[in-house]
Amino acid sequence: MPRSRARTLPTLLRRGAQGLGDLLLTVGVTLLLFVVWQGWWTDVQANAQASDTLAQVRSDFAAAAPAAPSSPAPEQGSEDDQAPQETPGEPLPEPDPATFEYGDALAVAYLPTIGEERVVKEGTEGDVLNQGVLGHYPDTAGPGQVGNFALAGHRTTYGRPLWDLGEMAPGDPIVVETAANYHVYRFEELEVVDPGRWQVLAPVPGEPKAEPEEARMVLTACHPRFSAQERLIGYAVLDRSVPRSAGPPPELGDARAVGEG
Repeated sequence: MPRSRARTLPTLLRRGAQGLGDLLLTVGVTLLLFVVWQGWWTDVQANAQASDTLAQVRSDFAAAAPAAPSSPAPEQGSEDDQAPQETPGEPLPEPDPATFEYGDALAVAYLPTIGEERVVKEGTEGDVLNQGVLGHYPDTAGPGQVGNFALAGHRTTYGRPLWDLGEMAPGDPIVVETAANYHVYRFEELEVVDPGRWQVLAPVPGEPKAEPEEARMVLTACHPRFSAQERLIGYAVLDRSVPRSAGPPPELGDARAVGEG
């Protein structure tokens, strides 16, 4: 073999290896940038959008809510002579869920123990959930209504509102604010299920043939984190409902003044 050919083959191999290395490096950098975008930048964008939406919905609810009734001034005299403190009235009727239009903002959900407050919009498709909100499953009950008020949310990316769903414990409050009422649910338990287990969305979760007799709620998210292999389901039951005129329930603490815009 001529000496020139003997030198050319190793040169070509070196150049090929160098080119392959450059290609792999480019692919690696591209994948890294995609991971950064998917895992961080989508959170930034979605949380900014979710914050603006939350402020707007609070303002809308405050404008639509009936005014709180004024209490008469207590009469002078001993404590025994004074009128008892007024108790909250009955909650107002909520809209029929069939009237919700896709993408409508219908409530705000507060999960105080994990530090989340998110607008609830109608629909569970990506164009809704990617706004950093919780999505309401169509054909399930509305807030505070008998049946199953079923919600979905991202656990990773796009604001990850249910990132800490797995940290919730029995008895934790979930407060759902609407234009008319506050609905206070109590968290019961967690369950990991197959993605196809639609029965958790039934009016009585897990029992599709049963007739509902109480107001329940489920929260659904992908499981484990950074995977869609399974679903994490959080179950809750309605504790009580009060009209907005009664003021925010104590479960919200001093984190915010609900409905002040």
